[in-house]
Amino acid sequence: MLNDATCFKAVYIVCGNTDLRSGMDRLAAFIESQTGNRPYVPDTIYLFCGRRPDRIKGLVWEGHDV
Repeated sequence: MLNDATCFKAVYIVCGNTDLRSGMDRLAAFIESQTGNRPYVPDTIYLFCGRRPDRIKGLVWEGHDV
């Protein structure tokens, strides 16, 4: 769980409903195919909303660059 989001330099909100059962690899591929952005950027978070407005999923790169 993410309690403090002040460390992020960029926050992207992905519009539309996303299947929150999707894994991180699928969400990363979605970002690359739809926007052309590489999701493997440190200090960047992508937020996805499901069908229910009280559910979100975040994609954050915490590893090494690929």
